[in-house]
Amino acid sequence: MGKSIILFICCLPIFALAQNNFTVTLKLKGLEDHKVKVIYQVNGKSKADTLVKQSADLVIWKGSVEEPQLARIEVLDTSLNLRAGKAVMQAPILQFLLVNADIEIQADAKELYRAVIKSSDKEIKLFEELRTSHLPFDVESWNLQKEMNRKLNAGDTTGNYLLRQQSTALRQKNQALRIKFVDEHPNSYTSILLLNGMSLILSAEAMSEKYSKINDALKNTTTAQILNTKIENNKKTAIGKPAILFSQVGIDGNIVDVAALKGKVILIDFWGSWCVPCRLSHPALKELYAKYKSKGFEIIGISNEWTSGQSIAIQTSKWEKAVKEDGINWLHILYNPAIRDLVKEFDINAYPTKFLIDQSGKFIMKFPGNSETQHKALADKLAVLLPE
Repeated sequence: MGKSIILFICCLPIFALAQNNFTVTLKLKGLEDHKVKVIYQVNGKSKADTLVKQSADLVIWKGSVEEPQLARIEVLDTSLNLRAGKAVMQAPILQFLLVNADIEIQADAKELYRAVIKSSDKEIKLFEELRTSHLPFDVESWNLQKEMNRKLNAGDTTGNYLLRQQSTALRQKNQALRIKFVDEHPNSYTSILLLNGMSLILSAEAMSEKYSKINDALKNTTTAQILNTKIENNKKTAIGKPAILFSQVGIDGNIVDVAALKGKVILIDFWGSWCVPCRLSHPALKELYAKYKSKGFEIIGISNEWTSGQSIAIQTSKWEKAVKEDGINWLHILYNPAIRDLVKEFDINAYPTKFLIDQSGKFIMKFPGNSETQHKALADKLAVLLPE
């Protein structure tokens, strides 16, 4: 991802008039003593910075980016988080288009994702049209999430089924808006950024087809090259393809080696201690593990604590604590891109994401999220692969 790509002359009109740095002015009503964190890309890697306030409600962030990117800003106010058991879900963050331009963000600090963003940059204006069209769905989705969280803590799993259905419908509407944008704006840099997150909702063939219609000049950018790699990686985990082999030291100090497990049915589970749906899926996985382990079933948990932007020591501590708290005694490794970027290789865009590999070493199931329907499909498949 950090590979340098030279921009050809045909790309110059797209970026030639852009200024060389950005100034993001945040006016956050009610910020109080809370810190503000930004997460963005530097040389193809995620970077997190904590911003310093200029005054009570004013924060200014300055810097530069090589190419436009989607950045995130969040107010570090834990009172906004939702809790389900020991898992914590953060309040919605603000994702916006970061380019080398002057950008003004106005918002209530407790509802940052509903911000008003102003800039003279044409690409930002275009992205803001899309983002604001999503807002009604985002607001309704967060309200549904708060109600689901209340019911989960009350043990009302039946009442949550309808809410999950409503949440899924909202998510699908958002996805449809993004797909429509990409189809209608092949000359927009935003279309490349949006396509980067669509591999969970589009097939590898559909991704390739939409990518082929992107403006040729844009395809020479680093971001487009990353997207092309993502499309190719997505093809590698298609049903029927050989499993991606990896070997890494596990939580107990022993090597976790996929190749050594050939002949078993393997579930690879990408999760994180911070991910509520991930940890809510653990009780059901524990039941399946207890039932089928002796018949040749193994689970490899790959925990991504990298999103926190903290040291490996802190990430390890959070990972080990969550494994112990949830009592998940299968194989575990901690995601570390410095060792091997498995998130990139498996094209992970949502947590949890699970892959099932059969005894011959081929991918036979792939599913993001956590739902009763998915769990039943997994249980049914294991019953066929590992009969009584």
